[in-house]
Amino acid sequence: MKTTALLLALAVPGVVAATGAATVAPPKPVAAVAEAPTASAEIRVYYFHGATRCATCKTIEAYAHETVASAFAPELKAGSLEWTVVNVDEPANQHFTRDFQLYTRSVVVVDAKDPKRFKVLDRVWQLVGDKAAFQKYVEQEIRAFPRS
Repeated sequence: MKTTALLLALAVPGVVAATGAATVAPPKPVAAVAEAPTASAEIRVYYFHGATRCATCKTIEAYAHETVASAFAPELKAGSLEWTVVNVDEPANQHFTRDFQLYTRSVVVVDAKDPKRFKVLDRVWQLVGDKAAFQKYVEQEIRAFPRS
């Protein structure tokens, strides 16, 4: 049984690579443990993931990161908006699952000054197959999020 599991664990990445199933390379994580918002940040956009990551999870992260980096470049540069990638399986980050009522890997928009104000972007899972619709949704949700 252990041998079969080990063989599968070793074989699956090779199958994915051979079939080209995972075509989007995700950005490198910004932080393993989330840091406190900077004083100038108004909005923080999180991508929450676990230690085990499927191709769809990596695509959601890549699309969300690309959207934030391109649509909000001036805000990122000014520090009024921050992008943060967090592994919720790390002990120091497990509280985020409770704080934001997460039930799966998620993109969350948070008021950096009042973290009790947040919005989980649930539709990313429905839209991941349509990059343009995904990115439009993420951009619109961030722009519509009320600033404190």
